[in-house]
Amino acid sequence: MASTYDHQRNQKKLNTALLSIIVAVLLVIIKLVFGILTNSISILASAVDSFLDLSASSVNYYSIKKSEKPADREHKFGHGKAEGLAGLFQSFVIGTSSIYLIYLSIDRLLHGGELFSLGSGIFIIAVSILVSSFMARYIKKVATETDSLALQADSLHYRFDVYTNIGVIAGLITIRLTGLSVIDPLISILIAVLIIWSVKKVVVESVDVLMDRELSEEIVRDIERVIMKYKPTVRSFHKLRTRNAGSKKFIEFHVVLDHELTFIRSHELAEEILIDIESVIPQSEVTVHVDPDKQPDYS
Repeated sequence: MASTYDHQRNQKKLNTALLSIIVAVLLVIIKLVFGILTNSISILASAVDSFLDLSASSVNYYSIKKSEKPADREHKFGHGKAEGLAGLFQSFVIGTSSIYLIYLSIDRLLHGGELFSLGSGIFIIAVSILVSSFMARYIKKVATETDSLALQADSLHYRFDVYTNIGVIAGLITIRLTGLSVIDPLISILIAVLIIWSVKKVVVESVDVLMDRELSEEIVRDIERVIMKYKPTVRSFHKLRTRNAGSKKFIEFHVVLDHELTFIRSHELAEEILIDIESVIPQSEVTVHVDPDKQPDYS
């Protein structure tokens, strides 16, 4: 049965994901309205990006609910990899939106277009920067606290929304001062390329989860230190394997104990090591197999 701490932690993840959806809806509506009013390709492209963020955040919310479900008959290791799938999907969404940004910008470069009400556009993008900046920091904070890959990806959405919007507002101000409307699509292309380059981190992390990559070297060293605290009763260990699924860390290994220990004492010691590791590595599930250092002589 999940502890009160786990329940609160999971609920915080869900609430944060839901907040992300609500904010994304508001940003989409606002950017669409002012994008149409100003005829700015960069504002409309930003609205498209926010709409795709909304889709990704919705999947994100579902994946977090799914990943925190307890293990069942068909998923005995739980549902943690749902977050890895969500992270991969969001990477695709961000990349696709960036390519679409480039397409819209090239079309504007080729065919041109007059901008209107730049003051209103500058104001609304400035507001969007403040909102996205707050959301990026807040979601990142919750992602770190709850060890959520899906929320980390969501934080990346808002962080790059800030970069995108800074580029947009800089372009709009420059256009207002110089009248060079060609700056609008050029800045959109630069921001899109930056987003595509930076999204690779989420892709790598998501693939690592889905491919059962080992936990970090630092965590593995912590596990080894805990095990060897119990020397000399613990002779050695082997077959240490670790992996990550969502916020859950799975750890298993064989520990070699003094063969003269009773079965009960061996079991108790294995449990002590297990509890010790789970206290050092939060959100971990440890499996320990006991081996004797040598076979007893029954002759």
